[in-house]
Amino acid sequence: MLGTGPAAATTATTTSSNVSVLQQFASGLKSRNEETRAKAAKELQHYVTMELREMSQEESTRFYDQLNHHIFELVSSSDANERKGGILAIASLIGVEGGNATRIGRFANYLRNLLPSNDPVVMEMASKAIGRLAMAGDTFTAEYVEFEVKRALEWLGADRNEGRRHAAVLVLRELAISVPTFFFQQVQPFFDNIFVAVWDPKQAIREGAVAALRACLILTTQREPKEMQKPQWYRHTFEEAEKGFDETLAKEKGMNRDDRIHGALLILNELVRISSMEGERLREEMEEITQQQLVHDKYCKDLMGFGTKPRHITPFTSFQAVQPQQSNALVGLLGYSSHQGLMGFGASPSPAKCTLVESRCCRDLMEEKFDQVCQWVLKCRNSKNSLIQMTILNLLPRLAAFRPSAFTDTQYLQDTMNHVLSCVKKEKERTAAFQALGLLSVAVRSEFKVYLPRVLEIIRAALPAKDFAHKRQKAMQVDATVFTCISMLARAMGPGIQQDIKELLEPMLAVGLSPALTAVLYDLSRQIPQLKKDIQDGLLKMLSLVLMHKPLRHPGMPKGLAHQLASPGLTTLPEASDVGSITLALRTLGSFEFEGHSLTQFVRHCADHFLNSEHKEIRMEAARTCSRLLTPSIHLISGHAHVVSQTAVQVVADVLSKLLVVGITDPDPDIRYCVLASLDERFDAHLAQAENLQALFVALNDQVFEIRELAICTVGRLSSMNPAFVMPFLRKMLIQILTELEHSGIGRIKEQSARMLGHLVSNAPRLIRPYMEPILKALILKLKDPDPDPNPGVINNVLATIGELAQVSGLEMRKWVDELFIIIMDMLQDSSLLAKRQVALWTLGQLVASTGYVVEPYRKYPTLLEVLLNFLKTEQNQGTRREAIRVLGLLGALDPYKHKVNIGMIDQSRDASAVSLSESKSSQDSSDYSTSEMLVNMGNLPLDEFYPAVSMVALMRIFRDQSLSHHHTMVVQAITFIFKSLGLKCVQFLPQVMPTFLNVIRVCDGAIREVKLSILFANL
Repeated sequence: MLGTGPAAATTATTTSSNVSVLQQFASGLKSRNEETRAKAAKELQHYVTMELREMSQEESTRFYDQLNHHIFELVSSSDANERKGGILAIASLIGVEGGNATRIGRFANYLRNLLPSNDPVVMEMASKAIGRLAMAGDTFTAEYVEFEVKRALEWLGADRNEGRRHAAVLVLRELAISVPTFFFQQVQPFFDNIFVAVWDPKQAIREGAVAALRACLILTTQREPKEMQKPQWYRHTFEEAEKGFDETLAKEKGMNRDDRIHGALLILNELVRISSMEGERLREEMEEITQQQLVHDKYCKDLMGFGTKPRHITPFTSFQAVQPQQSNALVGLLGYSSHQGLMGFGASPSPAKCTLVESRCCRDLMEEKFDQVCQWVLKCRNSKNSLIQMTILNLLPRLAAFRPSAFTDTQYLQDTMNHVLSCVKKEKERTAAFQALGLLSVAVRSEFKVYLPRVLEIIRAALPAKDFAHKRQKAMQVDATVFTCISMLARAMGPGIQQDIKELLEPMLAVGLSPALTAVLYDLSRQIPQLKKDIQDGLLKMLSLVLMHKPLRHPGMPKGLAHQLASPGLTTLPEASDVGSITLALRTLGSFEFEGHSLTQFVRHCADHFLNSEHKEIRMEAARTCSRLLTPSIHLISGHAHVVSQTAVQVVADVLSKLLVVGITDPDPDIRYCVLASLDERFDAHLAQAENLQALFVALNDQVFEIRELAICTVGRLSSMNPAFVMPFLRKMLIQILTELEHSGIGRIKEQSARMLGHLVSNAPRLIRPYMEPILKALILKLKDPDPDPNPGVINNVLATIGELAQVSGLEMRKWVDELFIIIMDMLQDSSLLAKRQVALWTLGQLVASTGYVVEPYRKYPTLLEVLLNFLKTEQNQGTRREAIRVLGLLGALDPYKHKVNIGMIDQSRDASAVSLSESKSSQDSSDYSTSEMLVNMGNLPLDEFYPAVSMVALMRIFRDQSLSHHHTMVVQAITFIFKSLGLKCVQFLPQVMPTFLNVIRVCDGAIREVKLSILFANL
């Protein structure tokens, strides 16, 4: 019978609630609106990581079963929007703590079934999700990557199938970026097959293949040996490009001439890219200006869309190196735009997103072939194909930056400039042509002077005339690359071009405010300091018109004079009442350097008018801008001058008071968070005043936990400046936090309490030191709890808090070290939760560094060294590996062989070998040998006995790990194969193998025990 009591009623209510929540998620993920799908995916991730942890195991399992059913329906749908929602749902669950191999394997199958697809957007998203899934760090990564790479290469090698080829190049690109170590094992087959797609008739496949080639070339460059005798990959790539210019070979294969040349030029572009790091760095800086403009344009088109930067705060001041990144899988997919591809690596990823590398081998090759490449490229300049022209305009500046002297000493520069200047007149190629002009000027420097008058004439024609503002009321649209070109010219020519740039300033400002204009003006003020004052004055006049709707009037200036001195091109600018213009103006005001100018009127106006705007974006930018504009006044007040400006004091007090009011009363939590985040250490002397502290105390009760975190960090920091006012309040907070941590029955509250305690320890050490012992006792009790909280975040944050407490308490922690080491050692060996191991590793380092407890741990905890070395062998996360190295360094240098002798694991009186490990110790201890130690121990024994011994130790280590039970069948098969190969020599390993095997069978479940026994007798 079904239960009818309160428990059953509660279960039914919870189940009904889960079903309702799932329906909401499913509805959001099915939406045709991109923003709605993204929001649903984020909310799903939040629900799984926070709300679901509070439910019982049974309810959680039921929720996941139903969720998997919904995801299957989404990815199997014929509607492309639903398939996109399914991919986002999968991405939101990748890396969530408590995930298991079954769920990951199911997601892998879902994503495989999505490829190929008739929708290129779905393939883009699915391939990116495959890359994120490979980064999940599970034990199946190696075989998963191998399967996906081989499948993609098979698709490339088979007869042409457009969908499969496109899917293959997308998957290969993502895997090369996401898991380079595993991908490198398949690099030779990659180069054998990728060029099939480079010659494909379809543009998207060619560009996707070259993007994959780029990722692989970066990978090979990073792993390039110092003495590489045969740069076979680069030479093979160059030879493939050479085939594209071979007319005879192309006719034999029946290839379209334009497609063939386009593919060859794309290959050459990648080879030159990885041969010149310095040239790429300049290009990256230039393209950043254009990217800022694109982002702003998209922002203005969909100003109220879902895309606000999520609130995030680092748990504690020191705990940054090993923070798990659970949401990375989702972040890479949520920036998707149907017009621009996936943010990150799209079909044609922005060079700014690429890793800057330089291959010595490829550089030598390209220097050898430089003249040949230049001739090929310039020979194609008369082509009427727009793709070829765009690629040429991209490639020529790279060649000039690669070997400037060789490029200018020949006819190459003149031919290039004539071609680029002719392209500026064409609508389709104008943007790329302006970029090429700027990059060429920086590449060849003084040699560009000959062409400077013609280039400046073209730029003047692209900007509005002096009387433009009088004739038309609407600002003229100017391509952002025109500003980029001006910036590059200033870099190339320096102060020598000062007068020409000064004449361009007024037409530039007449265009109207834009991110590209702001970035270029900032760059010009650095490259030509003589123009700094003119630039600042012109920009302030424009900002005054946009923000205050009146000409700029300096303090003490007569009202009528302000109108007379205003630039004619600016006085007639339209009133910028739209949200995008005001937001951009506020951002510019807060980020640009206006040294020597009083911005008091601006900061007062922002605080009075924009902090209370009805638009969220304006309020947020106003809060940031006000905090930045107060910096000069704060420096003036805190300086050593004998007379303090009362005006500055009053401005800081008034604006800070208004900011704090917004920080505790604004209905939007993002605004409240933004205000508190902007009030950093610069404001401490003012925040420590009693009236401001009262506002911060209110923020400690905010309904949003991240805001409470910021508030306690700020108040804790201020405890040293006004202890009489702050300390009593913080003591009450400390008692409240400890009470919630010990007695709350809700896992989320305990997790938050542990985090708050960590922030308090880190930011108010003077408060914590007297209470160190009771705090530590409460934390250790949580770690030793026989019935641990199902929410892993509780233990993780308790551990991190202990690490912070160690840093504060120092040597006083010494008496707790042994007790803590036992707990930490147990967690370091728990392979089920990566986040717990990362936090335990960091806490171990904090303990050792704070207490000076070195070398001795190796004697007390024999497995410690091997556990730490395993982090270096198995962990993919770079931060975790770095932390492991730091801990090894803190513990002190130790000869592993002597370490084994000291603890009695090696009997020097016997001629023991690595093979007969079981003669001197139990089979359990044999796993503590590293490969190097076994090689030392074996003495003069042959290597054919050493290799089986190493293999056996590794297999036994896997077999004893219950979290790797899904690999146990393969372990038995491997041992069987080794035994059959060794024949009678396998007898010496039986004492190692049999006790371990029987122990695993003894502790496993009944059903599994029967299976393992059958496997044992079938194989042995």
